[in-house]
Amino acid sequence: MVYTSLIHLKTLLMILTAAGGTVTGGVLANSYANSANKDPGSFLIMLNPSTMWTVQAASSTSAITVTSINSFSGTVTLSLYFPSTTFTASISPTSVSVPSNSIAKSTLSVTAPDTPGSYTVVVIGVSSSHGKTSYSSSMLTVQVASSQDFTITSMPNSITTTNGATNTTTITETSMNGYTGNVSLTLTAPFGYITVTGGQNPLMIVPAGAASSTLEITTSTNTTDGNYSIMVTGSDGSRSHSTTILLQVVDPVSVILESLVLNSYHFNNSTSLTLFLQNTGNGTITLPSYVIRDSSGNAWSLTSWTGPTIEVNGVGSANILIGSSCPGCIYSGIAGLFLQFQPGQTYTVTVTTARDNQFTFTVTD
Repeated sequence: MVYTSLIHLKTLLMILTAAGGTVTGGVLANSYANSANKDPGSFLIMLNPSTMWTVQAASSTSAITVTSINSFSGTVTLSLYFPSTTFTASISPTSVSVPSNSIAKSTLSVTAPDTPGSYTVVVIGVSSSHGKTSYSSSMLTVQVASSQDFTITSMPNSITTTNGATNTTTITETSMNGYTGNVSLTLTAPFGYITVTGGQNPLMIVPAGAASSTLEITTSTNTTDGNYSIMVTGSDGSRSHSTTILLQVVDPVSVILESLVLNSYHFNNSTSLTLFLQNTGNGTITLPSYVIRDSSGNAWSLTSWTGPTIEVNGVGSANILIGSSCPGCIYSGIAGLFLQFQPGQTYTVTVTTARDNQFTFTVTD
């Protein structure tokens, strides 16, 4: 009986020739000519998965299965060979005992390189007994994609409104792992006399920064009461993420309509601003949070704000603090760029009510 084990990898020729193979047309052949009773058998190495998709610096594993062929049994030593770029990879255990007509298992662990691209590593198994050597191999392909990405959120993401009313929501995209780029916004709005307008598009995101776009959601007098979903998707090439806004349209008799108007404002100093807001709705308004952004999208936000409570037709003063005056604030954007108010600069302030409605005002120092 003649048994032949083939490895179709030119780059392994020099390594495996030492194991007793011969070179034939760029394919390494390791052949045994024995009687049927003396055929030592061999083994087959398989990887699952044999191709993996991952991101920079991420760790993954592939299962190594060593299968006995023709009643082979013995110890198989496993090692790695990198046809091109070397990256972090290891095998555990590095040798397995394969029973006759059965299998043995090991694990290949890899850590993706920092540079996106396609990488390969070959698992080689060798077994020697009574002067005879058997070997097999299997290749893992690792496709590494960039870990840079962005997130997308809507605030508020749940709105209660009535027929013929307009509400706003702010879409915010935030850089992850140093992502920078232009993100285009598209939306899917339901039928039912609902329109979505406004908002900056596309949004430019810088590393470690964020950018926002405010959308107006308007119902008509013909909009049927009920629940609706509006999906906003941000895309940049193959990167795409979505956020869903839940819109509930109710009978105006049973709902409180919130409305705020900016009567005036005053910059108290370089880190303090006061807005004088009038409640033109039909219910008391309480303000528990705010976000203030400069023209570049750098922002200070305070989610535990003790803002004013404004009665119907009343005027309340909302003190907006940034920088050193606001130790509880969270800063997002380019570090150090928006620490104080600057004369001649324009800022947008978005206040959120206790009922999760948002109102945005523009002020200039």
